[in-house]
Amino acid sequence: MDGHNEMNKNVNELNSNSKIHSFFGHFFYSLGAIPSALPYNVVGSYLAFFYETKQGLSIELFGLLMVLYGLWNAINDPLIGFLMDRKKTRYGRRVPWIVTGGIPLAVGFALLWWVPWDNSIFIFLHALIMLFLFDLGFTFAISAWVALYTEMYQSEQERASVVALKDTIAFSSSMIGVILPPIIAANLGWEAVGIIFGLITLITMYLSLLGTKERTEYQIDDPLPLLTSIKSTLKNKPFIWISLTYAMIDFSFGITMLVFPLYARFTLHLEEEMISLAMVGIVIGIFVSILFWQRMYSRSGPKEGLMLAIAIFAIGILPFFLVSDITQMIIISLIPGFGVGGMLMTEPAISAAIDFDEISTGKRQEGAYSGILTFIARLSIVLTSIVLVIVQLLTGFKTGSEIQPETAQVGLSLLVSIIPSVGAFIGLIFIFLYPLNFKRFKEQQMKLKELHEKRKDTLGF
Repeated sequence: MDGHNEMNKNVNELNSNSKIHSFFGHFFYSLGAIPSALPYNVVGSYLAFFYETKQGLSIELFGLLMVLYGLWNAINDPLIGFLMDRKKTRYGRRVPWIVTGGIPLAVGFALLWWVPWDNSIFIFLHALIMLFLFDLGFTFAISAWVALYTEMYQSEQERASVVALKDTIAFSSSMIGVILPPIIAANLGWEAVGIIFGLITLITMYLSLLGTKERTEYQIDDPLPLLTSIKSTLKNKPFIWISLTYAMIDFSFGITMLVFPLYARFTLHLEEEMISLAMVGIVIGIFVSILFWQRMYSRSGPKEGLMLAIAIFAIGILPFFLVSDITQMIIISLIPGFGVGGMLMTEPAISAAIDFDEISTGKRQEGAYSGILTFIARLSIVLTSIVLVIVQLLTGFKTGSEIQPETAQVGLSLLVSIIPSVGAFIGLIFIFLYPLNFKRFKEQQMKLKELHEKRKDTLGF
C-alpha cells in the first residue's frame, strides 16, 4: 500500500513538473514579468516629470525623495531576502511572498499618481509613503518570483528559452509603461494611469502562480546563519562583479529613462501627450534585438553577451547630445535600444553566480542573493538622484515651468547621453572581470546537475 502511494506521489510529481516545464508553464510564469516591468518602468520614466512639472516639487525635495527611496530600496530588499530563505511554510518558501506582496505593490503604485495635496511638504510625504508601500510589495512579490526562476530551471537551454519569453513580455510591458502613460494622462488624468496599470499589475502577478512550482529538493536546505550567509555572498566573486555590473546598468538606463520625458518636453519641444514618441526608437531597437540576444547568450554565454550589449549601448547613446528633432532621435536611438535588449538579460549571469555558491556551500540562497543584489543595484538610485540634482541645479532647471532656459536644456541632453555612457563603460569594466566565461559556465552546469541528482536520491525520487 505504501509502495502504491509512493508511486502515485512520484507520478503526480512527474505530471506537475511536466506542466511547469511546458510552454504553458513557461508562459504563465513569465506573466510575472508584467508586474516586474510595467509599474517599475512607469515610475522610472515619469516620476520626475510628474512630480517636478505637474506637482511643482522642488529639485531639492525631489532629490531627497529619490535618495530616501533608494536607501529604503537598498535596505529592505536584503532583509526580506534573508527572511525569505528562512521562512518555510506548507505552501513553500516563495509563493506566500508573491501572494502577500501583490496588494501593496498595486495599491502603492496606484496612489502614487493620485495627489490630493497642494502643500509641497504634503506632496513630498505622500510620494514618499506611496513609494515605500509600492517598493515593499515589489520586494515581497518580485524577489520571490525571480528566485523561482533559478530554482525551477537548471539547463542553459531552458533558462535561455524562459528568459527570451519573459523578456519579450517584459519588453512589451516596458513599451506600454513608457509610451501609454502620457497619452492616458492627457485624456483621463494621471489618476487613471495609476488605477489601470495597478489593476493589471495585481492580476498578472497572481496569474503567474499558475506556472510556478517550488522544487522539493530545495525544501530540505537549512539556511546558513545571517552573518555566515552575508559572508558567503560577499566571497562569491562572480556575484560581486555581476552585482556591480547590474548597478551600473541600472544607473545608465535608469537615468536615461527618468530624464527622457523632461528631455523630450523641453529640449525636443514635444507636447506632453507626444513625449513618449521620443522613446519609440529605443523600444523598436529592443524588440528587434530579442532573437539575436537569445542566440548570443545561448551560444556564447552570459559574460560575452553582456559585454557586447553594454558596449553597443555605451557608444550608441553618445549622439543623443547632438539630436535636435524627433525624427533624428527615433533613428539614432535604434542602436542603443539594440544594446538595451541585451543589457536587460542579466538573469543568466546572476543565476550562474548563485549556482556557483550552491556548488561551494551546498545550499540554495536565492532570496539572500536577490536581496544583496538589489541592495547593491538600488544604490544606483541614490547615485542617479545625486547626479540629477547636481546637473539640474547647476544648469538652472525650473520645476513647475513650461519653459526652460538653454542651459537647462543642455543639462537634460547631458543626462541622456554622456553621463549614462560613462556609467555603461564602467559597467563594461565590471563585467570583463566576471570570471565565469562560457567554458567555466558549461563546466559548472555539469557539476550542478550531479549535485541535484544526489539531492533527488536523498528524497527518494
